[in-house]
Amino acid sequence: MADMTVNELKEFLKIDGADQDAVLAVYQSAAETYLLNAGCVKNYDNALYKLLVTIFCGKIIENPTLLNATGGIESIGITFTALVAQLRLSP
Repeated sequence: MADMTVNELKEFLKIDGADQDAVLAVYQSAAETYLLNAGCVKNYDNALYKLLVTIFCGKIIENPTLLNATGGIESIGITFTALVAQLRLSP
């Protein structure tokens, strides 16, 4: 189970250059911690896990105030929450 690299994350998010590499690495770590705290096992071989990390990072890149907003990252939406629930059920 190899972790997703920052370059892979940038490719999915269509980000060029290296100016946001450090920020993306922090957001990726935050996404992994969020999913762990939500009861999900870290597993980049699971496409759903990789998708959720990518969605988390993409939404925070688009709108960093989500981290400070009431409801926080939960305000990403019902789809994100439903995908987390599905990931919890993954073997």
